[in-house]
Amino acid sequence: MNVSQTALDDLRIELAVTLAPEDYTPRVERSLKRHQKNAQMPGFRKGKVPMQLIKRQYGQSVLAEELNQLLSEQLQAHIQENKLNVLGNPIPSEDKEDAGDWNNPDTFTFHYELGLAPALDLNFGKKAKFTRHKVKVDKAAIDRQVTDLQRRHGKMTDPDKSADNDMLVGAFAQLDADGNVLEGGITSDSTISVEFVEDKKTKKALIGLEPGSEVTVDPHKVSRGHDDLGRMLGISHEQVHDLTGDFKFTVKEVKRLEPHDINQSLFDKVYGEGVVTDEKAFRERVSQDLDGHFDRDAEWVFRRRFVVDLIDHMKVELPDTFLKRWIMLTNENPLTPEQVEEEYPGYAESLRWQILQQTVAEAIDLKVTADELEDEAKRMVGAQYAQYGMPMDEDTLSNVAKNVLNDEKERRRIADVLVERKVVDDLKTRVTISEKQVSFDEFGKLAAEVR
Repeated sequence: MNVSQTALDDLRIELAVTLAPEDYTPRVERSLKRHQKNAQMPGFRKGKVPMQLIKRQYGQSVLAEELNQLLSEQLQAHIQENKLNVLGNPIPSEDKEDAGDWNNPDTFTFHYELGLAPALDLNFGKKAKFTRHKVKVDKAAIDRQVTDLQRRHGKMTDPDKSADNDMLVGAFAQLDADGNVLEGGITSDSTISVEFVEDKKTKKALIGLEPGSEVTVDPHKVSRGHDDLGRMLGISHEQVHDLTGDFKFTVKEVKRLEPHDINQSLFDKVYGEGVVTDEKAFRERVSQDLDGHFDRDAEWVFRRRFVVDLIDHMKVELPDTFLKRWIMLTNENPLTPEQVEEEYPGYAESLRWQILQQTVAEAIDLKVTADELEDEAKRMVGAQYAQYGMPMDEDTLSNVAKNVLNDEKERRRIADVLVERKVVDDLKTRVTISEKQVSFDEFGKLAAEVR
């Protein structure tokens, strides 16, 4: 029995496994004897079929089965003994032919190709520079947040006529090509938020309306995308795609949100009674809150972008040719070369991140403790319930978190979150990070790129 290794390139090796009769014959004979014990053939009692007949019927299949098992064991032993960090599994060599006579078994030689994970250097040096973008808390940002708080704590009124920030409550009715209500057409009780209508002509037509008014509208111009339009008219996504023509909208009510005045009542509603006592202090608290909020957003966006940019900076090479062949040979559903080429970039990006995570985890001896798992599960559960206005006491939160962790799939998912967080935390200490303040709109574009 012999395994020889040959380098094909930096990230691919070839293994030639040679098996002599003395390596596999004892295994084959044991397997044939097991077959003989259970074999039943006409004219022979169970277990008394002559070995020559057993070999004739089962010989080649048993030989193939035992050789495959022996090959698998030898390949894995070689990988472990030589500490090879392989990607995927060994696959038959594309260029070398195996040697051996299945009809007259003697010495067999099999050739396999292996892809290796690249060795990554975590000492990135001074050139590894990255930018953390954060929204500048300027007067415009503070004004915008104050306005939002005023609206959030404002009150709804019923004006006589609509203005450019009002909401119209009413009924939609589909029209035919002549502008008449279509018999059997789409009807829906819904609302139009004039504030969010972007088409200038349509918005102008919605201003100055009063209860009982009727207006003809293109539903696509009073909604915000297909999902919003589907909800507005109570129709399916497919119906939205095929929807053409106008609708009659009959106004039933005009609703206006009157912003809360900037006074002590607003200060108390936002920060608690007596905590803030004048507008200057109110705006300072708003500024502090925004800074914390923007910093959390900045960290989230940075961490998502940082991983991609760092891997790009590292120029992590992969055995692409090997991996594409491996994907083709091992995929449950047959793939065409064109499909592999199309899907490979996404697979390669994910694999590079896995290799980087593994490298960092080994470098820092990364571990996730039971306490960390429970704390993270509690944080996730608490945030989820708080989203629906259902805060939990500590005992209930702990019990729910433990139940979540009893699910192995959820436990693994939470562990993966913690591992990724620790890996990124470590990588941040190995590079140079500078902070850059950007406008609210600029940050919005950056955030959209990583979602």
